[in-house]
Amino acid sequence: MTKEDNQKESNSKNGEKDKSKKGDSDCDEANSEASKVPITIDPEEAKFSNAGGKSEHMVVNFTTKRMALKIRCGNALFRVEPTHMIIEPNKCRQLTINRMPGPIQTDKAIVQYIDIEKDAQDAKAAFKAADGAGTKIPHIKIKLVAAASGGRKMSREVLDE
Repeated sequence: MTKEDNQKESNSKNGEKDKSKKGDSDCDEANSEASKVPITIDPEEAKFSNAGGKSEHMVVNFTTKRMALKIRCGNALFRVEPTHMIIEPNKCRQLTINRMPGPIQTDKAIVQYIDIEKDAQDAKAAFKAADGAGTKIPHIKIKLVAAASGGRKMSREVLDE
């Protein structure tokens, strides 16, 4: 057990009495992470060469609710698949970002998410309804980075020989 684990254990033992006094307003550390970020994307950044390429990402729903996602990118060099998806509670789905050949630049993809009803089957319709109702839709950004595809890099030591 690490020093941090021992401290957490002693805090949890001491905190049991305090929690009963304070009520339900305090979240424990394990639940606070999932409540802050209902959706995670791994990796959070997509790297491409200027010749184009493909980047695959895992999107995870950490909530107990079904989530609808809408993925978009305003740059014509990038394509996302799928553009809309539904993720079941505590499940994951794959997201693919393709880049066409083009100039070196940095951009972003926006992943919007909302919780939906159990019987909802169309993520696109869920977003239209949320937009029509004036609902503020939370989002996550994926950084899209394109760099020059260079050849072999040589160290200074090899050049000096």
